[in-house]
Amino acid sequence: MKVALLHLDLSGGPQDANLPMLQQALGLAAGEGANWVVTPEMALQGYFFAEKTAQVKIPVQPDASLGPVIQLVIRHRLTLFLGCAERDAETGKCYNSCLVIGSDGSVLGRHRKTRSHKKGAEAWVTEGDKLEPISCPGMKVGIMVCADSWFVDKARVLRDKGAEVLVVLAAWPPTEECGPGDCWERCSMATGLPVWVCNQTGNREAIDFSQAQSVVVADGKALFSYSGLQPAVLLFDWDCERKRVLSDRFKVVAVD
Repeated sequence: MKVALLHLDLSGGPQDANLPMLQQALGLAAGEGANWVVTPEMALQGYFFAEKTAQVKIPVQPDASLGPVIQLVIRHRLTLFLGCAERDAETGKCYNSCLVIGSDGSVLGRHRKTRSHKKGAEAWVTEGDKLEPISCPGMKVGIMVCADSWFVDKARVLRDKGAEVLVVLAAWPPTEECGPGDCWERCSMATGLPVWVCNQTGNREAIDFSQAQSVVVADGKALFSYSGLQPAVLLFDWDCERKRVLSDRFKVVAVD
């Protein structure tokens, strides 16, 4: 199986700018033979979207604007892990989420970020209260969004419920104040599971993402990583039967 991480410049948004970039990157990933595609945290609207408007409007997801993205998923038989803001249709509460969209365009599952500082760029966020692996083609996936992965407790819960790999969507550069440190290695070491982190780039707003790392971790060690200002599709191969990474580095496809 080939996995693609979309290490893109998305944090500034707006959605109208991010959608074409996501479509371009999906096309590049599909052209390289990707089966699964992972986006960063808040890839759809941009991490800072709520600080740029007086009235925050968050839809139930997937909404109509995702039609072209879903058509690409269906056309290329992909499984897409999409970071986005979403509103719960019943409660009206809003979440920083990951939607898993299957190759037929249906939503296989969703994870709602469980740890948020709930101020600034995340002032609109309601913390999720569920941790359940999602059944995807080939294996069960435990999903965490950014700070969910800081402590190993969430990772252990997902493993104990049957997760075979941990996928992290992030907007998290290395900073002295609140960088990720070695949290992804710790999650892997504590669970025995591989950890795949899709981060993002860009030198914008209050946070500089230009050195944020997308990384593949196994057995508590980072096997390979990517950072830098150049947006890119990062590809690696995974052996579904033996549950191990086959690649020793990312194949990097630049996104203009």
